[in-house]
Amino acid sequence: MANTEKAQGERKWRRWSVLALLFVGLAIENQQAVALTQEGLEEKTVLQASSLLGSELRKSPLYKVDEEVVNDGLLNHYTVRSAFGVFEADSDLRLKQLLHEIQAIAAMKKIETGSTAVESVVQSGKNVAEGITNLVRQPQETAEGAAAGVSSLFNRAAETIGRRKTTETEDPKVEQIIGKSKSKGDIANRFGVSVYSRNLLLQAELERLAWADYLGGIGVGLAQSAVAGPAGAFLTATSTSRLLNEVINNTPASQLWVENKNKLEAMRIDPDTVQLYLNNPSFSPALHTVMVESMREMKGVANRALFVKIALQAGSYEMADVITTMTTMLAGYHANVEPLQGVAPFGRLLYGETAKGVAVVAFPADHVLWSGKVANAATWLSEPGSKVKPAGMQLWILGEFSDKARSKLQALGWELHPKAQSKLFSAGREKPSLNN
Repeated sequence: MANTEKAQGERKWRRWSVLALLFVGLAIENQQAVALTQEGLEEKTVLQASSLLGSELRKSPLYKVDEEVVNDGLLNHYTVRSAFGVFEADSDLRLKQLLHEIQAIAAMKKIETGSTAVESVVQSGKNVAEGITNLVRQPQETAEGAAAGVSSLFNRAAETIGRRKTTETEDPKVEQIIGKSKSKGDIANRFGVSVYSRNLLLQAELERLAWADYLGGIGVGLAQSAVAGPAGAFLTATSTSRLLNEVINNTPASQLWVENKNKLEAMRIDPDTVQLYLNNPSFSPALHTVMVESMREMKGVANRALFVKIALQAGSYEMADVITTMTTMLAGYHANVEPLQGVAPFGRLLYGETAKGVAVVAFPADHVLWSGKVANAATWLSEPGSKVKPAGMQLWILGEFSDKARSKLQALGWELHPKAQSKLFSAGREKPSLNN
């Protein structure tokens, strides 16, 4: 699992590029924006884990979080050295999820399956796992090879429309049919993790135990006793609730697809747009379900179809995850702060509108710096020539603002809401990001 410094640097650059794409569309050509972006920009900084995390999160017998934390202007990037290898987490939410997954992996490894049949079945899937591992160890080579996948956009409509595509974190359809996937979902719930997690080691343990349970090697009851409670001390679970996460784990992906399709069409969203959205491979079934459920909770909010249209631009899992989390944040605002009347375009993003005409922007940032992209985005709604004239502007994030970002944003008229998680998800809702 250990990675070279070069590979780590390439991955961090790609992750930042994903978020940068979301802000590129907000850039505008005007004198005020140019003046703002030329004045003391903060494009990147290094923070300390000891100032961001409590001691109980920074270190345990199973792992240690590196003290140096790279902030790219929006998100914090952590390196975690564990008993199972070196991991990276791209945000505060992802870090907490990862730390829980490491605990779950350790607990799973204590369960002996002792079945030759199980081991032979699991062995058959190792080539697939090794292929996915190459994406981590050799990102540049793998990305170049995957570029040919762009040609799939030219498939005939009859080959894609109406047909659900299996994503990389799903079990093969045969395994879903014979019932092995149900065992996997049950075990994932016992450990408080997601069957759609992109953690390869966690997936390997889930596969091992699921086959053992399906073939009679162990019982789910034994798996349940492996950890105290459904999620241990670090469950970050999230989006709407732990219950939703358990429903996702125990519902076949094909059924989730149909249910999400029906819910979106009940919102009067164009069926063709729904098909394109649900067949976007950047979204896991879990992300789709969380986003659709969050949209459904915003009853009475005009233009909900914009959430789906914004999601169509997602070309990677990271972008899909950010868009999903933004949706859950606005749903939390609607439920727990003030009802939204509608949503409107904000470059390649969108914002909520209250009955008083206040524009509400929500973004899952950990630490916002005064970067050129943030400056350009911040001026988009407040420009003298802008067609949009909000009565006020609010920016809600999950983390903090740098001193300079706070000062500049407030000078532009933004009302800032850092550490907004408790306010957005207070009334029985949990943190806005599914364990996927």
